[in-house]
Amino acid sequence: MTGTDRPTGTTTDARPDPAARPGADRTHTGDQGPARPLARRAGEVLLALVVAAAVGTATLLIVNAPPFAQPSWLPESFRTTLSAGFVVLAGWLLLRRASGPCALWLLGTAGPAFLASSHLGLLLNGTPHYLFGLSGDQVNRVAYLTRFTDTAGLADPFYADAAPFYPPQWFWVGGRIAALLGVDGWEFYKPYSIITMAVAGAIAFVVWRWLIPTRLAVLFGLVTAMVGVHTNAYEPYSWILICVLPQIVVATWLLCNRLVAGAAGTGPGGAGPGGDGPATWPLVVTIGSYLGLAALGYTLIAGIAALLVALVVALHAWRHRADRAVVRALAGRLAAMAAISATIALLFWHRYLSALITGAETEPSVASDFAPESGAYLPLPMFEMSVTGVLCLIGLVWVVVTVWPADAWGAGTSGTRGRGPGRGEDHNLDDDDNTSASALAWPLPSTGRALVLARCVTLIVVAVFSWFLLSGLRAATGSTLLPFRMIPLLTLALALAGVVGALMLARWAVAVAPSDTRGKVIAAAVVVAGLAAIQMVQHVSEEDAEFATTARNTATMPTDVLTALDEMTDGRDPSDMVLLTDDATLITYRPYFSFQAPSQAYATPAAQYEERIDEIRGWSQTDSPAELAAEFEASEFRAPDVLVLDREAPDRWVFTAIINEMPREHNNSREELVFGPQQFADPDLFDVREVGDQVVVVRR
Repeated sequence: MTGTDRPTGTTTDARPDPAARPGADRTHTGDQGPARPLARRAGEVLLALVVAAAVGTATLLIVNAPPFAQPSWLPESFRTTLSAGFVVLAGWLLLRRASGPCALWLLGTAGPAFLASSHLGLLLNGTPHYLFGLSGDQVNRVAYLTRFTDTAGLADPFYADAAPFYPPQWFWVGGRIAALLGVDGWEFYKPYSIITMAVAGAIAFVVWRWLIPTRLAVLFGLVTAMVGVHTNAYEPYSWILICVLPQIVVATWLLCNRLVAGAAGTGPGGAGPGGDGPATWPLVVTIGSYLGLAALGYTLIAGIAALLVALVVALHAWRHRADRAVVRALAGRLAAMAAISATIALLFWHRYLSALITGAETEPSVASDFAPESGAYLPLPMFEMSVTGVLCLIGLVWVVVTVWPADAWGAGTSGTRGRGPGRGEDHNLDDDDNTSASALAWPLPSTGRALVLARCVTLIVVAVFSWFLLSGLRAATGSTLLPFRMIPLLTLALALAGVVGALMLARWAVAVAPSDTRGKVIAAAVVVAGLAAIQMVQHVSEEDAEFATTARNTATMPTDVLTALDEMTDGRDPSDMVLLTDDATLITYRPYFSFQAPSQAYATPAAQYEERIDEIRGWSQTDSPAELAAEFEASEFRAPDVLVLDREAPDRWVFTAIINEMPREHNNSREELVFGPQQFADPDLFDVREVGDQVVVVRR
């Protein structure tokens, strides 16, 4: 792998000094063992993360400094100016042939961070909350971050007595950083989410830089940042995984090609049965580690990534099925990746799996029953009226033209189709084969690497569409495969392909133009690309605009209730208490545990959500304080220490239970479970205080 930035169209024997840029590594891994290149790659990723986080933080502070009136269009006006300025600067650096590796590396790491943080920072100007405030899914996410701000141990965001089910990686890291900084989890959620989106594009650039020319990797990083804020800002913890998934597919393809080339004796470092030995193991460790970390962060993304990796290996194994040594080598590497990923995944999943093995009662997860409109139709981002849509359309055309065999209609030959390594194959990890007749510096991959990119994008597109179609079949059973979660991946893959396609289209236009008009063609291409970039940067989706409005309209912290809880519990630590309340914001502001999750979609199956609802129903039907206290003591679950109920009338204290209705269009229904003052009218058993339109009851 390399970040070589040599123009496509020139060949040269002069190569840059490997130490000339951060993280450079131009030496084949087989010559130095697997540990050294892995450490070097990890060091570059860490450096990029630090740079991007610093730039993102500084950008947030700057864009939040002006006292913009809210609501107004002033933040949008400011963003437009910033967008234009950044596009001009980035364009100048990319077009300037004197821009060195360090300048491009800084642009590739700082640029995406600036774009993402300025975009989201100005969109959410005037509110301490992230997109959608403390509503819907964000209740669960903020509560999870608040939980890990309070403790470093694995725990469920709501239940004190149930094994956690939702992967904690992103929330654990954020919670630990918030604790280190002395910031409340709910307050840290917004900047942490924005910085995550900022870091994602920078990490994507670094990983791409190991696979393609540096200038193209910069463009990929910038496009990744913008596709992220347009399609997946609502889930930053999934985007940090999606942004490098295309690279993982490409790396897996190159790994398989290298094994095949090594078996044929054409790989770097000589031949040998089963591949070129240690040179492939850094990739195996990298891919396996990614899959394991994905399993700690987002189960569905981990599953899709594992499926894509397995498909790549299976395709190569089928193509070379006659060579048993190659098939064994491919199967061995796949097994090694699976072992590495499973080992990492068990760091979290061991507790839930242990609960299942030991016979703990669970109920089926209902999360996959969620069936929004976006999951009902095949996603076709290439036909959206936006710059991203145009990029996706160009990318689709480029992929089809590149992958489609030349002899499909009886014309020409297919080159390498069905054969071993040869013309058009790419088994090197370094993209150094940039040869053509043009002297213009086009940041394009070599022919072999372009073919690998196109094939990998094709695989991603086919996999996503197949996932949608399979989800349609599963709809007959009343559930889904949550296919809408794949839309950001599809859009990203096609948009990145569109960058390559647009560059090739521009190169073709320059090549066919008369020599005396080529300067005009180049100027027109630069202007169009610049204006398209500005439009892409300043665009805000309707959904994100609505979510930002919801964030600004989020109710303030319920300080009266929280103060009452502190006073009535003698300053007892919140994480030592279990609340029964339908006001989920209390769990987001303080690390209380909850007897019941806000809805079944957020509940771990080990918590037995429906049985808890039945138990609350029974409590509401008790006739006396003594009977209610006895029911609490007899509960199979850890009973609530505090009840916070809505006081709809002097004799009507209500807990609103959320009843799951998925996959219906309206996901939940509400059931009011009514308590009365007489059930708590024993001061030896309960301490009661009315706080506004709520009542706080503490068990003695």
